[in-house]
Amino acid sequence: MTANVTKLEDNKVRIEVEVPPEAVREGVEAKVRELRQKVRVPGFRPGKAPRRMLESHLGRDYIYMEALQDRLPSWYSQAVIEQNLRPIDRPEIHFDEPLDEEEGFRFSATVAVRPEAKLGRYKGLEVPKRKVEITEEDVEARLEELRGQFATLGAVEDRPVAEGDFVILDFNGEKMTGGEVPGASAEDYMLEVGSGEILEDFEKNLVGMKAGERKQFAVTFPMDYEEESLRGQSVLFRVHVKEIKERELPPLDDEFAKEASEFETLDELRGAIREELEEAARRQVEGEFRTAVLDAVAKEAEVEVPEVMVEDKAEEMVESFERSIRAQGVDPESYYRMAGVSRDEMKERVRDDAADTVKKELVLDAVVAAEGIEPDREQIEHEIGHIAEDGGRKPEEVAETMRRNGTYQILEEEFARQKALDFLVENAVPTEMPEEEEEKVEAAAEGGGAAEKSVTGEE
Repeated sequence: MTANVTKLEDNKVRIEVEVPPEAVREGVEAKVRELRQKVRVPGFRPGKAPRRMLESHLGRDYIYMEALQDRLPSWYSQAVIEQNLRPIDRPEIHFDEPLDEEEGFRFSATVAVRPEAKLGRYKGLEVPKRKVEITEEDVEARLEELRGQFATLGAVEDRPVAEGDFVILDFNGEKMTGGEVPGASAEDYMLEVGSGEILEDFEKNLVGMKAGERKQFAVTFPMDYEEESLRGQSVLFRVHVKEIKERELPPLDDEFAKEASEFETLDELRGAIREELEEAARRQVEGEFRTAVLDAVAKEAEVEVPEVMVEDKAEEMVESFERSIRAQGVDPESYYRMAGVSRDEMKERVRDDAADTVKKELVLDAVVAAEGIEPDREQIEHEIGHIAEDGGRKPEEVAETMRRNGTYQILEEEFARQKALDFLVENAVPTEMPEEEEEKVEAAAEGGGAAEKSVTGEE
């Protein structure tokens, strides 16, 4: 099969394709075999009618048109892959002559393809970078966190409940108008007071109670409570505090270091914690810097982002979100109901991020082209090896399938973009970040907002 591509206006191309006679014959014969099994021809058993009788019964034009409907999409896809095109919409297909097993078949397709970004300055850009700084307070906080993991609970007998205590209690909830509230009763329930595990007002009412004390109090459920029937309802709780326990932390000494780690002394453990925090901070800052460099390069570039690409990317992002919550055992439809949002509204919320991601993908593609960047073949083989192992197939088979359906090209694209971003970062000039901006970035990092975007294919 041969194909010629002509560039048109508005990021469109026309592909003129010539399908050889042997490919046409193969398509027609495959359709004949299929129809033999489905169509009953008088005087012949199913699957036994000669082709000429099938043509007489159905008409050659009908068989050819059926074969064309089956094969045209694959002929078009093959031409797209061979010509290394990136369609972003459905093609308009045109042909004048029908299939011909002797002469072959010719058709053309007009389709919109990815626009090319016009790069501005992309090398030597000055980009602020946050300093990696771990304080003694950071080390001590991590040490206290580790210490808490080895805490024990000891009985409290000489004082009432305080926030942070663990209590073992029985409780029963009743509607103010009478009748028990489903799920609002328990026996020997252990609760960390102030943890927010139960309603805030419920936990506050436990503070000051003594072991063995009984108490009743009313709690009003918030308007955003998960169970709709309880929203805004006042419930009377009868509570019996049976035991009070407090967290007892082990002393910070060498014995603790031996128990909590592979180190012999507390000083060694502190040093290891500092190294761990510094390495995590370096990775965080590097991720922030990579994101900032790509932002800066994209700001310098000119690119028109087609709406169809934004729509596809938004759909892809929502599907990715749905897969992630399914993996956590949450049904997407149930999530949308609980969140009070529809799937379409969710897609609309991510639309700006989708447009930004598409723009940056196009910018990285332009850098790949400008610098002649090639994807790392070892990385691709490694990835295909993983896919093959998961599917119980040979890597060569997986690679061939991916080449035929175009996913190999997508994999190459992703790895080339990663190398393009590496190139941009290597050629950027890090500058000192102003203190106010650094505080904002640190706050965003603590909230998970500084993670590198999926446009790079990295976590």
